[in-house]
Amino acid sequence: MKSTWKWIDIMVVLSICLGVALLVLKGVQSAQYKASLQPVRIEIVVPNLDPDVADQIQIGDELVDKNAKPVFVIQEKSQKQAQHPVIDPEGNILVADHPLMVSLFLWVESVEPMEYENGIQYNWQVVKVGGSLIWETTTERFVGLVRQLKFESN
Repeated sequence: MKSTWKWIDIMVVLSICLGVALLVLKGVQSAQYKASLQPVRIEIVVPNLDPDVADQIQIGDELVDKNAKPVFVIQEKSQKQAQHPVIDPEGNILVADHPLMVSLFLWVESVEPMEYENGIQYNWQVVKVGGSLIWETTTERFVGLVRQLKFESN
C-alpha cells in the first residue's frame, strides 16, 4: 500500500508545529518577564497619629489590598514625636513637638516581586515618591507619604 501525503496533511503537521513553537516562545517570554520583576522596598512616613493607633502598627504586619490579600510586609518601624508649627512671642514661626501625636517611619517590602511601570500599583492607587496614599493592615487604615522606593536585586 502506497502512502501519499496530501496538502491537508502537511498543513495539519505545520499547524501543530507552529502551535508548539508559539507555546514554547510564550513560556520563555513569561519566564523572562518574571525574572525582570524585583522585590520592592518602600519607605513611608505616617505623620500625626494617635499614639494608640501607632502602637497597633507593628513590624511583621501585612499591608493588604482591597481583597485582603497581603501585598507588603512592614520590615522596619521607628517612631518620634510629631511636630507642628508654633508662633513665639516675637511672631516667629518655629517647629515644636506636638504634645500628643506621633509620627511613624516605616519600611515595607513587597510580598512578591513587582514591576515598576509609571509607579507601583496598590489598590486603585499608584505608589510614587512624594505620593500620599491610604495604606491598610488587617486592623488599621492610615495615610502615609511615600519617601523612597527601592528595588532589591534578585
